[in-house]
Parts: sequence; C-alpha cells; structure tokens
Amino acid sequence: MIMEIPREHLRILEISKPADFSFKKLTTIKAIGLEGARYTRVGGIPDRGPEKRFLTKSLWLNNNKLKTTKNIHELVNVTIEYPQQLGWINFSFNFITEIEESILKFPHLKILYFHGNCITDLNEVFKLRPLKELRKVTFHGNPIANYPRYRSYVVSVLPQIVNLDFTPVVKTEKLYAMPPEVIKKFKEEKAKCQGSVVGNQVKLIENSK
Repeated sequence: MIMEIPREHLRILEISKPADFSFKKLTTIKAIGLEGARYTRVGGIPDRGPEKRFLTKSLWLNNNKLKTTKNIHELVNVTIEYPQQLGWINFSFNFITEIEESILKFPHLKILYFHGNCITDLNEVFKLRPLKELRKVTFHGNPIANYPRYRSYVVSVLPQIVNLDFTPVVKTEKLYAMPPEVIKKFKEEKAKCQGSVVGNQVKLIENSK
C-alpha cells in the first residue's frame, strides 16, 4: 500500500532542512531518536509530520565512527516521516568498509556520499546498481579510489549516475570499454541468476512428483 502524501507535505519536503546526525561519535547506526538531531549549519531542524517524525528527504550521518551502513533502514523508519521519499544520505568521513543492502529499501535515493571512508572492495559499489534513480555518488578518499581504473569501473557499474566525486560524468566516459573486472563481475552475476532460476525449476519439478 502506497501512502498518499498531502500536498502541503510535498511542498515542505522539497525545501526542508536535512535530519542532521553528523558529529555524534556514532559507532553503529541505531535508532538514536529525534532528539539527537543537530541544529544544522543552515539553521534549525526539519518540521515534523503527523507521526512526529521529520519531514525531510535528506539524512546526514557524516563525521561519525561508523564502519557499516547496516540497519540504516531502522534509523530512517523512526526518524523520517516518509521513508520512501528519502533522496540523499551523507555517509562521508566515517570508517565504513561495507555497504549493507538494506540501503536498497529506499529506491528514490538520488545522492549518496561515501567519500572519506575505508572501502577497499570495488564490489561494494556494485551493490548500488538497483538504485535506478541514483544520480550523484562519491567514493574519493577511500582505498578503492586508488585503483587505476576506478572511475571507469564506477561509471560502468552505475550507468545511471551523472556525477562522480563532484565531477560530471561526460558522455565519452560511458563509451569507454568496460574494465575486465566489471565484465567478470557481470558474468558472475549472470551465472548466479541463471543458477537460481535452474534451482527453482528443479524444486518445482521435485515438488510436483
């Protein structure tokens, strides 16, 4: 069931301040409560909706001590009035090594900041592919950014983005040949998908006996 958002709330969401939980020394993402929000540098905190949660599309968790994005959906659900409208999360300047797939619960995410973290595995980037509305993402300041074909890898894996590390993705970049690592990953994912389909077909045959 899709929740209908009042027109007035839609207007507020478009101009709202972020829910700011930056500089809180957080080591894990948890439901820290609305009272934990900071008065941001733009002044104030977001308005609240009927459920007393914040009317905003933006969540700031930057400059903490997080190592993973695990349980992000729990924090969003208790602090944001309309979780499905979430469009921007700032995870910059933490110690994140892993992007947990619960982030995919928010399909309208357009901006994700991961710069200044500790991501060493390029496969973490691959996890963001299902976010079809994603337009801006940052990974500079992570070990993966030192990879020789880093930018080409990210652009190939996330063709929906238009800006990487605060630099526009130009058309010619999308015409470059995919790095071998990307081709290998796509083949692995295709094989995994086909294996899953075959496995389901076998189960159906066995169950019909």
